[in-house]
Amino acid sequence: MEKSLLSKILAKIGIAILVVALFDLAYLNYLTFKTVTTNESRTANLNPSPNATVEAVPDASPQAQEAVEPAPAPSVIKETIVQTAQKEIFIPIGSGSTFNNNYTDLAGLEVAIDTAKYGAIESAVFEAAIWVQDGNGKMFAQLYNKTDGHPAWNSEISTSSAKGVLTTSGKVSLDSGAKTYKVQAKTNLTSYAAHVDNARVKITLK
Repeated sequence: MEKSLLSKILAKIGIAILVVALFDLAYLNYLTFKTVTTNESRTANLNPSPNATVEAVPDASPQAQEAVEPAPAPSVIKETIVQTAQKEIFIPIGSGSTFNNNYTDLAGLEVAIDTAKYGAIESAVFEAAIWVQDGNGKMFAQLYNKTDGHPAWNSEISTSSAKGVLTTSGKVSLDSGAKTYKVQAKTNLTSYAAHVDNARVKITLK
């Protein structure tokens, strides 16, 4: 009787221990599964999915590329312009005056001109600041070829001004070679002097 009761008690205790063991095992399995699931979830969040689509970043816009590309260097067309500068030579003679109403040599106004020294002459003119005393009457002046004994053709200038006026003759024909030229002047009213200031010959070379 006592053995049968003891056997029943031991059987119940064994069953209870087995139930507790099974319960513990199930609980441990639950915790293990939960931990593994959590770790897998974290790993999935950290690692991108193999099927994830990676969108390619488009290149810079065509406008930006065009802006970056250097512009072609402009072509430079070189043009040669040849300028032939004319040379002007001034030959000073001087100043003087006269009351004579016929052409008279003005004292000291004499110069030697050798056309051979100037090469190709384009033109020559006679220039002077001329005026007549008090602006009365009219005065005249000219270049005279003393060597050949005749006026330099087209060299006559004139004025009725009471103040010096720079006056230029037409183109003067200078005789070839070395010649001596004088300045002559006259006034149509002998009471009023004819004045010639800063007379000169201007030669323009080709």
